[in-house]
Amino acid sequence: MNRRHILTGALALAAASTTLGGCGSEAERRVFGVEVAAQALSSEPNERGWTVQLERAHVSIGPVRFFEGRVLLSRRAPRFDWYSLVGGTAHAHPGHYVPGDAMGEVLVTRTVDLLAGPTLLGDASAVTGEYGSLELSLPTPTAATDAQGTLAGHAVRLVGTARNADGGTVRFDVVTDLRAPVAGVRFEKSLGMEAGRVRVSVDLRKWVDRIDFATATDPDADGVYTFPAESQASNALVRGVEDTTAYVVTWEEGAAQ
Repeated sequence: MNRRHILTGALALAAASTTLGGCGSEAERRVFGVEVAAQALSSEPNERGWTVQLERAHVSIGPVRFFEGRVLLSRRAPRFDWYSLVGGTAHAHPGHYVPGDAMGEVLVTRTVDLLAGPTLLGDASAVTGEYGSLELSLPTPTAATDAQGTLAGHAVRLVGTARNADGGTVRFDVVTDLRAPVAGVRFEKSLGMEAGRVRVSVDLRKWVDRIDFATATDPDADGVYTFPAESQASNALVRGVEDTTAYVVTWEEGAAQ
């Protein structure tokens, strides 16, 4: 069965107060808010020696789906990473991951300004129980989800300046898209009926950490650079955005402010 349709059954079971897992506990329907924020970008140079300052950081995000399956880190050495051939660094790969039963979902899609502080994405329809992970969709926006055209038709848009120790300066306005949702983001929580909300914090450093801005080309009349398709910079940005560890998910106690 498609795991995206399991939630309907889970909610129906909760509504009927069906005992789950044979342990005497009963799932209950509940709702909680899901908000999106960003971790501050550090002033340390990235892996390629570039210090990055962001003026704008926007993302198209949602739906968000929650699952019981936990993310298990592999104990094996990571497989060869082709990305190292174009100047990147191989990173640890997550291990075996099975989403398991769906626990909740927020079906809203919004364009979020990551530099503007926490933004409420929407309310998740969910059940109580043991949560282990979530899946983030970063879709191409529509006229309805990005009425101002902020994302220029792409899932992610970053605007800023990168500098290196040799005096190089690159002003950039770049976009990227993902071919699939970011699945297997860690979120381990035994969730009852307590008041609170989920916060998804984007680690912007991990988004830009692998980028060699020297591979940006084709500046416009104002000297603003883009990332050509298949360039190291373009591939590195995609790798950063699809990195599951770039999303830190926490449970914030109490009512939303």
